[in-house]
Amino acid sequence: MNELIEYIKNDITVTDTIQEKLNRICVKKQVQKGENILSENSLKKQHIFVLRGCLRSFYRMENGKEVTIQFAIKDWWIGDYITLYTEHKSILSIEGLSKSEILLIDKTELERLYIEHPEFATFHRKNFEKHIATLQKRILSLLTQTAAEKYQQFITDYADFAQKIPNYQIASYLGITPESLSRVRKEMAKQ
Repeated sequence: MNELIEYIKNDITVTDTIQEKLNRICVKKQVQKGENILSENSLKKQHIFVLRGCLRSFYRMENGKEVTIQFAIKDWWIGDYITLYTEHKSILSIEGLSKSEILLIDKTELERLYIEHPEFATFHRKNFEKHIATLQKRILSLLTQTAAEKYQQFITDYADFAQKIPNYQIASYLGITPESLSRVRKEMAKQ
């Protein structure tokens, strides 16, 4: 919990009252590798903050193929934003890729905190803006970068976990085939 407080202190002053309320509404959870935190067709409305480890959100297509949407590591937020901000059931699943520690924050409780402490709403809005910018950069990279450029950025972003994430999940995140990823890795190893 202290990790979240320190993270928030980068943007706003955290009063004792805000800290007490966060302690009350945040649920700390240990996640095992392969454990599902959110499954498709759920109506759970929770924000997830990663304290330790690595999570993955993914979409399962009708043919069973999984498309990785996001990886989340220490100090990152993850969730199914369609479910969080609409009345639709989740279309994504979220799982632990390693033994992880997370905080689960109920959307309704968080919204109460926004009303009671507008400075916290400002913090969360700024955080959401960063998230949108990151997603936009990801979309642009999928559309404009070569497979090698995408993989190099992935290695930079996920240095601590790049070797621990299965190749097929990395390939689906990058929008390339596992075979293309193997070729890129071989070419990079030659350099």
